[in-house]
Amino acid sequence: MTKLGRFALPVLVFLMLVSCTQLDGSRSGAPMWLDRAYDGKYNEETYLCAVGSGSTRERAVESALSSLSQIFNAQVRSVTEVTSLSSRETDVAGNVTFAESSDMLEIGSVTSRTEQIIGAEVVGTYTDALGRVYARVALHRKRTADLYQNRIADLSTSLAQARTKSALASDDVRSYLLLLQAKSLAREQQSLYDQLQVLLRQPQKQVLLGYERELAALAERIQVKVEVSSDSLSTPVLQAAFEKGLQDFGFRISDQGQGPVLTVVYTVEPLEMADSPYRYARYTLAVQFKRGSETYLSYEKSEREAALSQVDAVAKALRSAGKNGVEEFFSLMLTTLGDET
Repeated sequence: MTKLGRFALPVLVFLMLVSCTQLDGSRSGAPMWLDRAYDGKYNEETYLCAVGSGSTRERAVESALSSLSQIFNAQVRSVTEVTSLSSRETDVAGNVTFAESSDMLEIGSVTSRTEQIIGAEVVGTYTDALGRVYARVALHRKRTADLYQNRIADLSTSLAQARTKSALASDDVRSYLLLLQAKSLAREQQSLYDQLQVLLRQPQKQVLLGYERELAALAERIQVKVEVSSDSLSTPVLQAAFEKGLQDFGFRISDQGQGPVLTVVYTVEPLEMADSPYRYARYTLAVQFKRGSETYLSYEKSEREAALSQVDAVAKALRSAGKNGVEEFFSLMLTTLGDET
């Protein structure tokens, strides 16, 4: 080998080392958690971590929290089936519950989504040479689980009270609607149980499924007859709209009239107004929900609709009654019959 060759080889090696050092130095000072969310201080056994980035610290934190939410939604899997046994129990708060006790069996996989994460904190931020901000958020599994369990206990008390009122209601319609009104509490509690499953890595209760089965069993016993009094064009439209509303509640439609009856009276009157280019129609919708001599709920709506022709005004009135009137009636039914007694 020539002297030039012997000299060139060490120089080449030196230049390669300098080049590699410069490449690594492009992230000089960057924290390790940019590449992996977990480290010795925030280990995966104790914490749940996520990293996000953005043009500002606030956006980076939002991105990290969004990533944490995605981790929850990706990891939460329900592998349970609820079996039911009717029972009368007293919960930890001393409330008497009339409900179905639930046992858990691993049988399958159902995805569950979470909407809110409690207890996350920012544990690191970093700004790179280009000004982009990175943030790491962490949840302490055990401490956060304790917060969730406290909220679950509060919801259990509220649900126990709702079930007690439902069981003591004067009839099955009120019983169903009282229980239905508390469904949002059961949904919130199930979301917390789903998050506990991710945090503690242990299967949790499936309260919502049991709650929905309980509601379905109650609704199965409620058969409603719908009677519509109107003209030949309006009757089938309103009949179908109110029957669908009842079925959305879970009730069954009957033509016998032995149970609750929903009576609907619809009238429409064409109107003309002087000096107006429009034609009008005023409709009245009167609805009663009753069983025998007892009236659960009465509802009446009267409105005027306008269109370019009389035919269109009458048709528009029917559409309004069949949509807005029906929605208002069932909303009123839930809030009125589902109120605390």
